[in-house]
Amino acid sequence: MINQFTINLNKGEDVAEREVRWRRRREIIVSTILILAVIVLSVINVGQYQMIEGIIVQKETTIAKIDRQLDSLKKTGKNISKQDVLALAKLEKERVLWTKKLLAMGQELPQEMALAYIEYKNNVLLLRFIATIKSEEKEFDKVKEMIDKLRASPLFFRDFREMRLKEQHRSEVNQQIILSFSVICKIQKGSKRKSGRRSSASRSASSVSG
Repeated sequence: MINQFTINLNKGEDVAEREVRWRRRREIIVSTILILAVIVLSVINVGQYQMIEGIIVQKETTIAKIDRQLDSLKKTGKNISKQDVLALAKLEKERVLWTKKLLAMGQELPQEMALAYIEYKNNVLLLRFIATIKSEEKEFDKVKEMIDKLRASPLFFRDFREMRLKEQHRSEVNQQIILSFSVICKIQKGSKRKSGRRSSASRSASSVSG
């Protein structure tokens, strides 16, 4: 009597193929989640940008109205009071050019970094960034470099009395290190600012980069 045995020589190959398929599926799932997160952040960013654009339009409308009133006063020969001049000077001094600030910030963003979220509330501007970093790079060095660039930009840092890091997080997606961090910028309000207050604000901002 002859006994026959069947040996599946392809068994090891089937296991390897299954591992490859599962690894590809995991990569697709992780990539899909990352893409969805970027889309959601982009939608939120667009909404916040539209809100800021609305504020800018409102300010520009107010300024245009004041300009028309001044032109009308010039034509009628009516004298402008000291209070009107001071009110106009205060409005001009406290005006924040958000569009130019956003453009200046965009020029300072490195290629591997993007603005993911922006919010303006109670004279405080919140900026949230995401960036890819290399394994040998230090997270805080990346954050400090971006804050230093914004503080060194005269057009962006104008009107701010303080800029500091709020939080930062590190995650790894598909073997790529992702760094997210938030920066708080406080608007400097008021037409009368004492020199001591300006020095204090400068020291506070400098402590972030240190």
